[in-house]
Amino acid sequence: MQNTIQTAIAANLAALSERLSKAATLAKEAHEAMEQDNQNLAIGTVLDFEKRLPEAQALFAAAMALHRGNM
Repeated sequence: MQNTIQTAIAANLAALSERLSKAATLAKEAHEAMEQDNQNLAIGTVLDFEKRLPEAQALFAAAMALHRGNM
């Protein structure tokens, strides 16, 4: 059972890492758009965060729940 839980935690953290890396890239692009006085592009670039951030939160919560339940 321990190995299965660890595998699940690792998978959740890998998915979380991918989503946060993509979000960081988009935030940087949005910041660059603002530096070029292009607010519409900046906001359009991060608009998907409304979906991405809850997904990241859910992955984090799942990893933490598995960890806490495994103690």
